[in-house]
Amino acid sequence: MNGWIIAAIVIAAAALFAAVSMVLLKKFRPKKFELVKTRIRKLFSGILYYSLIWFPRSKKIMLFGGEQGKSFDGNTKYLFLEAAKVPGLRPVWICKSGKLAKKIRAMGYEAYTSRSSKGIWLQLRAKTIVLSSSLKEDFFFIPLYGATSVNLWHGVGLKRSWFRNMNSISAQVMASKPSLSRSLKMWWIKTNQTRRCYVVGTSERVCEYYPATYNIKPENVLNLGQARNDVFYDDSLEQTEIPEYFRTNKIILYMPTHRFTGVKSKNLHDKTRDDMGSRIDYKRLSPLLQKYGYTFVIKQHRWTKKTIKTKYPNIIDITHDNFNFDPQLLLKYTDILITDYSSCYTDFLLLDRPVIFYCYDMKEYLSKWEFNFDYDEVTPGPKAMTSNELIDAIESFMKGEDDYREERARVLDIFYSPENRGLTAKKQLDYILGKITKYRV
Repeated sequence: MNGWIIAAIVIAAAALFAAVSMVLLKKFRPKKFELVKTRIRKLFSGILYYSLIWFPRSKKIMLFGGEQGKSFDGNTKYLFLEAAKVPGLRPVWICKSGKLAKKIRAMGYEAYTSRSSKGIWLQLRAKTIVLSSSLKEDFFFIPLYGATSVNLWHGVGLKRSWFRNMNSISAQVMASKPSLSRSLKMWWIKTNQTRRCYVVGTSERVCEYYPATYNIKPENVLNLGQARNDVFYDDSLEQTEIPEYFRTNKIILYMPTHRFTGVKSKNLHDKTRDDMGSRIDYKRLSPLLQKYGYTFVIKQHRWTKKTIKTKYPNIIDITHDNFNFDPQLLLKYTDILITDYSSCYTDFLLLDRPVIFYCYDMKEYLSKWEFNFDYDEVTPGPKAMTSNELIDAIESFMKGEDDYREERARVLDIFYSPENRGLTAKKQLDYILGKITKYRV
């Protein structure tokens, strides 16, 4: 009996079981209907996911997705653009926004939403998928188990995530005692990864903790850099949407991370503090910016709802105005970066420019988040705990004083191997096609 028949029988049996269970439950135990309905839906989805392993897949079809399926940027975007140059290869962008898919098609590329008929069919047929976060965030996971996934991630992993972040359900289940309940939960958790998984890192130090982070074999961790940094070295990759003042003005960019604690919530904003940008004395800062000829740009995390409004023309919040262009372009044209616990500064180190860490809530934040590194070891710049300390550090850098060059070089060695400090997209694609997909041009 071939795989197709087996899969069809398993799926039909699961569907029949789910349908009968739902009818009986709603009739005899209505109070538990919603809870059990969710569990039955997960059970059926999982059976369907694992059963589709037998679906035939094509080496020519390569799917790409952005973070949470809502963007066209980051590492996956630059690898997608490189894949579009390969003769015979069919790179397709899969997203969760019809508007975004339409925009990408207007650029001359192929793109579909993850739950459209075309999108589902291609997710069933693709041999390789390239993601930025996880199957369930970037794609419609059910058709994907039989594919090979390459996770480029969206940073170097400064904070612990996945199976190493004890705030996550995955890590809590992994750490729990062996039991039937644990086995069933792991069975469901693994539906967030394909049968064969790879993850791309940036250095030996970073790659060391990726096997435990993603629960994969060490040999499936690839030290190949980050394709999104190609824009630092190739002006032809730039988008026109970036504001012109970024190219013409001297820029100080404030890019803090979110304050979401990791607690599961239907509305992430419920757990996100919106006061990061308001903790600066702009009245004192603005005259100094004018004196030295700088523009101060605020780019808060996308989960942050509040926009900082000031009366000063040299202080601009673009948090909710900048989703038409890649944040890496902001870094490329930034002269001084201010951040806190975001890994954005690790990319910025490639440009060897000053970084300030505005970590006024460091004790509180580090008590809630686990880091892959000692925070002080990998933060090569002044640490400001108050607004006055921050502005003093800004003024020092605006004057041209910089005592952190050697420290930046030391930390750069931690996060980026020498071979990953330049154009990397083509190198990554050659490896994936040659070593993983076995695609021949």
